[in-house]
Amino acid sequence: LTDADLRNANLTDASFFRADLSGANLTDASLVSAYLTGASLTGANLTSINLEGANLVSADLTGADLRNASLMGTDFYQANLMGAKIDHNIRDCYSFRHARFSPDALPWLILHPRWAEVKNTVKIVSESEESA
Repeated sequence: LTDADLRNANLTDASFFRADLSGANLTDASLVSAYLTGASLTGANLTSINLEGANLVSADLTGADLRNASLMGTDFYQANLMGAKIDHNIRDCYSFRHARFSPDALPWLILHPRWAEVKNTVKIVSESEESA
């Protein structure tokens, strides 16, 4: 499914366990309650996607675009979001405990209602640290 065009697709409750969706275009798609544990979504276009209740535990979202995504109840536990484009909607996710982010995500992460509880588990890694 690398570079797949899945714009506007209804993939509610779909299972993409360890699937390779790198570079896929999922703009405006619905992945409500989808199972994406261990999936690779590197560089994927996820703008305006509905990921409500989706499981992205240990998923690789490096460089993915999650702006305007619906993330209510989404689980990003141990996910890699280095270089991912996120916005204020991250505050609606269920968890990003033990996840990795680039420094530019920090202003959005601190908006999460449980930031004080999870901040010591989140890894903020600069590009220079990542390549070292």
